[in-house]
Amino acid sequence: MDKEISTHRRRMVFQLVAATIGLTAVWGGYKIYGFINGIRIYREKTKSEWVTVPPSFLTLVNNQKDVTKEGLKFFRINDEVMGGKSLSELSVNNKAGSLVFKGEINTNGGGFASCRTLGDDEPLGFTTDSINNALKVKAKGDGQCYKLTLHTADSWKMGTPSWSYDFVPSSSVENYTLPISDFIASKQGRPMKDTVIDPSHITGIGFSLSLYTADGKPNADFHDGPFQLEIESVIEEERK
Repeated sequence: MDKEISTHRRRMVFQLVAATIGLTAVWGGYKIYGFINGIRIYREKTKSEWVTVPPSFLTLVNNQKDVTKEGLKFFRINDEVMGGKSLSELSVNNKAGSLVFKGEINTNGGGFASCRTLGDDEPLGFTTDSINNALKVKAKGDGQCYKLTLHTADSWKMGTPSWSYDFVPSSSVENYTLPISDFIASKQGRPMKDTVIDPSHITGIGFSLSLYTADGKPNADFHDGPFQLEIESVIEEERK
């Protein structure tokens, strides 16, 4: 009789454990679904809130692409997608034809605010030889360390690296020369060694204020509070 009770108890314990594991798996699956669905909703929302800069914003050495002649569309991506609280907004200064990227950084659970061009259906028009050239960025800012980013795929394709280069814009309009060959590749914020970009594959450009610099080191200038970056133009220049 005692043996039967012991066996029955073991069965009950096993069933209880199995039920607990099952509920945990269901709850975990629900949370994963909610997270992925939240990303999808955020992606669709931000991509619908774009601004168009004048065609003069981006000038390439071989500027034959209609995609740049029509004016690039920029949209924002912030740490909200990861549960952060940083905010940003985009506008166009029609007088200067510049892109204004501004907002508020909140480091409580967050780490970046960024913007980039919409659409990755075709390359922007850089050539393979553009690797020997530089991008001259005409901009003004607030003295914080920003990154210019180059993309070869949609930002939501996490398995594809992007390339970036740091620059620190002052409060007055100045030109900043960024050699394309010196852009650093990273994937999900982690630098990738010996990964050189083929400029002919570039489909988008962007700007970012992040907890980390292009080489993955802590950004000493990154802090809570407002930020503002205004970019008048990005010009590809041949380097002698």
